[in-house]
Amino acid sequence: MAAPAPTRPGCWNSATRCTDELVVNGIDGHNAVAALSAIADELAGKVLVDYAVPLVYRHESEHPWPTPWGVMPKFDPCDTDSLGEQIQRALPRTKVVKSFVTQEQETVVRPRGVNGGDHTMFVAGADAEAKRRVTELLEAYGWSDVLDLGPLVSARGMEMYAHLHSAIGFALGFGTPFGMKVVR
Repeated sequence: MAAPAPTRPGCWNSATRCTDELVVNGIDGHNAVAALSAIADELAGKVLVDYAVPLVYRHESEHPWPTPWGVMPKFDPCDTDSLGEQIQRALPRTKVVKSFVTQEQETVVRPRGVNGGDHTMFVAGADAEAKRRVTELLEAYGWSDVLDLGPLVSARGMEMYAHLHSAIGFALGFGTPFGMKVVR
């Protein structure tokens, strides 16, 4: 197995000075486009792994779906657009790849912690080389099953999976790690 890829956590201020060519976006979906647009020049030419989900938290009477924490958030955008696509339009000089979003944070970097790693991670984006680089990062983390879903429009389904992911998490007990496997 390859050694885990070197990663460095940081804030967006440090990302603007970052010489690395791969940056992970975990900014709250509601604020991601504006925050990333502010550093568009610094992100030009880089691969941006978009890990954000466009969740909007509303008052329960506006969107009644009770959950253990109160109410299930709504997606905005949903169906006809995705946060990944919005980020790509806002950052045309950046190569956006949607990934990580269908897994919990711990599972992204330690896939073998769930079922020995026998589950599937997805990538989607317009640039084949950028998707290859993200796949290499995932393989360095220990992923053996990475499925390329094609163009960035596939981010719509990946983002909407968050509701199913939450429902499964509640059924298993919040905090229980789990994965998803595409059986071929």
